Amino acid sequence: MVARGRGVVLAACLAVVGCGSGGGSNDQGVSFRALGVFQEQEQVAPSVDTFDAENPEGDSGRIISLSNTPVIPNDINGDGDLDGGFLGMRNELVSQGINVQGINVKIFIPGALLNNPVATDFVPLAVSLGPSKVAEGETLHNTFYSQTIVVSADVMAFLNQNRTLLPRTPFNMNIVMKISGISDSGDDFDTNEITYNVVVEP
Repeated sequence: MVARGRGVVLAACLAVVGCGSGGGSNDQGVSFRALGVFQEQEQVAPSVDTFDAENPEGDSGRIISLSNTPVIPNDINGDGDLDGGFLGMRNELVSQGINVQGINVKIFIPGALLNNPVATDFVPLAVSLGPSKVAEGETLHNTFYSQTIVVSADVMAFLNQNRTLLPRTPFNMNIVMKISGISDSGDDFDTNEITYNVVVEP
């Protein structure tokens, strides 16, 4: 997998059933914040897509088909690389860094005959965020954007195998994410939750 853009890494979703870490107090993202989901700027081949970390553009969701979408984010425009799905995260601790452990993912499908969340996952993500204050002349490294596969091929296969238990298309699939990390002092932190909406069409 290829890293693209400033401070960007592509991380794979590895397990269908969650085994996540975290669980610390964070008061809705005051100390460790999930900023949302963002997309890159598409370029015409042979130029590669770019991600502007200074002015990121929001990724508000997508339309997929269960049969033709292997993972989320997917290659929407068919240019050979994934589109969107950059998760933004920021450390607001003044004097400590945070080592990101991964992303806890829950998938909710309103109207499904399966219990909600219909699937859970933990996506490992190795990112180090610096403190929110640095000495004069030093570079701030407390914000990071990571293009991350949050719905793996295994989860998509599970949904396909259980189509009879899902609503008739079109239906909404809400991907709820919370990022977990450990501070320099060893305290666990979970970000605020962010929700990414997917519309599943025939």
